[in-house]
Amino acid sequence: MIENEHARILIFGQPFNNFSGGGITLTNLFKGWPKDSIAVVFVPFVFEIFSTDVCNKYYRIGKEEHAWKFPFNFFKKPLPSSGLIREIRGENANNFVQTGIKQFLASRYLNPLLGWLGLLHSISKITISEKLKEWLIEFHPDILYLQVSDLESIRFAKELIRFLKIPVAVHMMDDWPSTISNKGPFRSYWKKQIITEFIQLLERTDLHLSICEAMSEEYKTRYGKKFIAFHNTIDLKLWLPHRKTEFNINRKEINILFSGRIGSGIHDSIIEVASAIEILWKKNRNIKLRIQTPVKEHDILTQIQKYNCVVINPPTDYSLMPRIYAKADILVIANDFSEGAVKFLKFSMPTKVPEYMISGTPILIYASAETAVSKFFANNNCGYCVTSNNTQEIVNALELLIKNNELRERISNNAVNFAKEYFDGVKVRSKFQNLLIALHERLSLFNKIY
Repeated sequence: MIENEHARILIFGQPFNNFSGGGITLTNLFKGWPKDSIAVVFVPFVFEIFSTDVCNKYYRIGKEEHAWKFPFNFFKKPLPSSGLIREIRGENANNFVQTGIKQFLASRYLNPLLGWLGLLHSISKITISEKLKEWLIEFHPDILYLQVSDLESIRFAKELIRFLKIPVAVHMMDDWPSTISNKGPFRSYWKKQIITEFIQLLERTDLHLSICEAMSEEYKTRYGKKFIAFHNTIDLKLWLPHRKTEFNINRKEINILFSGRIGSGIHDSIIEVASAIEILWKKNRNIKLRIQTPVKEHDILTQIQKYNCVVINPPTDYSLMPRIYAKADILVIANDFSEGAVKFLKFSMPTKVPEYMISGTPILIYASAETAVSKFFANNNCGYCVTSNNTQEIVNALELLIKNNELRERISNNAVNFAKEYFDGVKVRSKFQNLLIALHERLSLFNKIY
């Protein structure tokens, strides 16, 4: 329960949902905040689905705020009209889904070209329209919470700060500033531009939040700001009843589970894990790699499904995940080893980490030793790490985890105890929400004095 029910918070950059890392983390951190005191401003290009469990006020950026720059305004479809979404059916609140040959050609050819040239950084602009101003004044937020991820969102966030003149918190989910502009002939120019404006944003924010301690340490050195780490949290009442307590594996059916996003930075590694399990499958066809993912990209799934050991699990409700995780024999975290992937994921921590840990199922981490996730599990002895980009090393690790019950139980107990201590939603939420409330209280006190 938060301490001040009248503190109204405006979120920009990430709606609440139950499938993306930012959306899940947001949901768990803001759970319990008064529903009528929270609202989201979102751009409908990326966020097609969101939940109303925590928030039911969603202002969709539209053609009144968003404009394509010349010459893209001649062939780019304008956004629908902006405004508060009055009716949300289930979780699908998408009003801007482009399909057809034009969208296919744009996503396959035009957008990659524009990205290589750096034009995606300046192809459009978002401003505060009179319509949005009226809504912001009516909602009258006390705190602004940001999750930014590109130059356009940085610039619009700065405009919101100038207009609202309220305390601001920024929360970094991954180290995108290091990789957002690393290709094309103009990469140096755009890199400098983005970092300059990102630093300006940091100077105008009052509370700086990160996704893990490794990121906080790096950002303190890089940007000279103290970042407080807030990762995803877990509901112990939901997860602990299903915790794995039996560590003998039924050799007639061995289930290895990968759950979560497959895509940038998590592509080659999951293929390599599948190829390692395929080696074991050829020896004894009782082992399966089950994949639980929201990814629908046909080419990625096609590559994975060529392995006989792979089973793609159907979509399932979040409430069933504790049973699914505990039922597995081994859980897998996989990060690519390419230079770009390591740079992108170096200071990230997967949203599923607390959920994996509290399930009690032994965890295999396949990631570079440079990454925060690999260091975290190795330092706390709560998972088995493979830090070499080597398929045989994965095979060896799997065989060890399957055969060694003592090892399985030891890393499981360490993981569960750590998760209970540091990822308990009740404790973490209280600290997170009270930090935001303190921002509002300091401003209120300042206004009373002056």
